[in-house]
This record gives sequence, structure tokens and C-alpha cells, in this order.
Amino acid sequence: MRGKWLVLSVIAACLIGSLLYMAYVPPLLAQPAAEAKSVKIGVISPQSGPLAFEGIGVLRAVDLAVKNIDEKGTSGKGPGILVGNQRYNLEVVSYDDAGDPAKSVAGMRRLVELDKIHVMVGPFGTPQVWACQTINTQLGVLFNGISKSDLSRKKGNPLYIQERVPNIYFGDALAQACIDKGYKKACVVSDIVESYSALGQRFKAKFESLGGQVVGFETADIKNTQDYHSVMTKMKAKRPEIMFIAMYDVAMALAAAHAFDAGYNGKFLFSSDWGPNAEKMIGLERIEGSLVHAYTTTFYGRYPDQDKKGHSVALQKQWKQSYNEEVRSAGVVVYDIPWMFARAMEIAGAVTDVQAIRSACPAALQEKKLPLVFPNTDVLKNGLLYGAPDMLLEIKGGGYKVIQELSAPRELLE
Repeated sequence: MRGKWLVLSVIAACLIGSLLYMAYVPPLLAQPAAEAKSVKIGVISPQSGPLAFEGIGVLRAVDLAVKNIDEKGTSGKGPGILVGNQRYNLEVVSYDDAGDPAKSVAGMRRLVELDKIHVMVGPFGTPQVWACQTINTQLGVLFNGISKSDLSRKKGNPLYIQERVPNIYFGDALAQACIDKGYKKACVVSDIVESYSALGQRFKAKFESLGGQVVGFETADIKNTQDYHSVMTKMKAKRPEIMFIAMYDVAMALAAAHAFDAGYNGKFLFSSDWGPNAEKMIGLERIEGSLVHAYTTTFYGRYPDQDKKGHSVALQKQWKQSYNEEVRSAGVVVYDIPWMFARAMEIAGAVTDVQAIRSACPAALQEKKLPLVFPNTDVLKNGLLYGAPDMLLEIKGGGYKVIQELSAPRELLE
């Protein structure tokens, strides 16, 4: 009998010891955390060819955004994103389309079919975006197309997001600003791409309705043009008081330099792609008194104390440290997109359900917690990001003076 009680006592002691051990075992040992998985974000952009300067900027911006999200998370509680109870790190997979719409389509197919990607940034350029809009819904991929055309958002594509207000909606304000400054004769030189040529035409119509005269209008294919001397010689002969150049930033600065070579001594109006790289190429002192339609980042880069939240200045500083160059304009406009997509995945509780992720994008912005360069507040039903204004600047004393904020009424955009 004594032996039986001894055995029972030993068993009881073991059970009590086991329970005590389990009570005090560290949580990470008691319930091992699931290892982080990986979710891929695609990038389609021209990393070679005549648009490589902008396309590399797109890729670098996405890389920086993903690096920050993987380190800090969308709300500073990283690493990565937390979807349900599963943590994910983001991974960038890119495709070089060389600015060719057919290659943009091939790249989208490859990223979806081979890399199993559901969300992507790019392609860059209106023709490239239009080409991809013909296949993305069939492939089941949500993408941010880098296009400033008003037609891109009007195609009714439910899985398309457009990152900036289309160019055309700024044409009236730019024309009015020129008239207010006393300019009566203008000429227009624009990229041949629809978004820029449509902006030029809108500017012309408004400028002339206000009593001005557009004495010359030329388009150029910047992908195949490195010499604007002949165009600028023709424009100079028209004797405009102000020349509106609507192109990407590097091409814009090159065209302005060739206008000076041709003997032009009037003022310029530059479209929104103007930025620090164009500044360096042409020099602000040479274009004193000219007007610039600019992103807020252009202004904050020169006056960092005006960036109250500091997100724009932080991006420019990190870009300089990472790539030893000034931030590229195309990079600026897409940096926010991976942040929005990442937070939308968390809100939707999904990394592959593109409909749910798209539906969660407005909420991701409306929380106002993401470190966005452009504080957009909504994604309209047609896919257009809405909320952040641009600036109209005048070049004064080697710097910028703010003339007004530029925005378009929501009712015009919906």
C-alpha cells in the first residue's frame, strides 16, 4: 500500500512540476511566432532606352518605400505588414519595358504568370498604361499607371489607379496666371504624348479666350529628340513673350537651353515635371521671372522648413544618401503608392484578393497615418488619387515665390 502511495505521489509531483513549468515558460517558447512570409510587388518601367532616367526613378522610389515598410511597417510597428495574424515582408520584382507599350504588356503578363504578382506599380507613360489596361482585369492584377492623361481614368478599368490629377485640368489656371502677369503673346512646345499635347491645347484655348494670342504651337517626340534648336528657332521668330514647355523634366530643361541658344530672351512657363534635376541643368538664374507648375516637393526641396510633416524632405534626404543624386520627378509621384497598397492589404486582410485591396485603398489614405509625400485623401471610383495640391511658383532671386496652390474641383474629376 505504501508503495502505491509513493508511486501516486511521484506522479502528482511530476504533474505539478509540469504545470508550473508551462505557467512560467516564455510566451515565444510556448507559442512560436509564425515566420514572416513574402509578398511581391511588381514594377514595370523603362530602365533602358530614352526614358530610362524617369523609369529608373520609378524603380528606385518603390525600392525605398518597400525598404522603409519592411523595416518600420506602415504605422511604425513593423517589420513588414501584418495581415490577419501573418506578417509579410514586401519584395520588389521589376521588368524593364524600355518605354515600349508592347513590352509593357509582355512585362505585365510575365510578372503575373511567372512571378505570381497581384499588385504592381507602372508602367510609366500614357501609351504604356493604355496598353496594359487592355489586359490587367483578365490577368487579375491591380496596377498604378503613371499617366497624366484624362483619358486613362475614363476607360472604366476597376483595377487601375492613377496617381496624379490629369494635366489638362491645370491648363486654365496656367493661362490665367500668364494673363495676370501681363503676357499677351505665348507659344507652346509640348511632348507629342496626349497628356501633354492636350494640356497645351487647353492652355491655348483659355489663353486666347482671355485676350491673349498663341503665336506658335509645336509638339516633339521627346523619346526620339535630343536637339530642339530648329523648333526653338522657329518659336523665337514668332516673338512670344512667354514660352510654355510641357514635357518631362530633363527634356524640358534641354529644350529651354536650346531656346537660349536660338536667341530667345523671353520668359518660360514649365509644366509640373519640373524639378531639381531640371534646375541644375538650366540654372534658376537664367530663367528669372519664369513660372513653374511644380509639385510641392520642388518647393520643399529648397525651403525644407515649409514641409510641416517632413515626409517630402525625408524622402529627398534618403534618396540623396541612397543614390547620390537629387530625387527624380517620376520617383516622387510613385513613392506613396507602395505605402497605400501595403496598408490596404492590412485593412483588407488579404495579399492576393485584388478587389478587396482596391476597395481598401481609400481607407488606407483616410486614416492619415501613412508618411505620404502627397497627402491624398481618397481614391475616386474612376481610380484617380485625389486631395493633394500642386503649386504655381515664380522664380525670384534664384529661388521660388509661391503664387498660388493648384487643384481641380472634385466634381470635375469624378
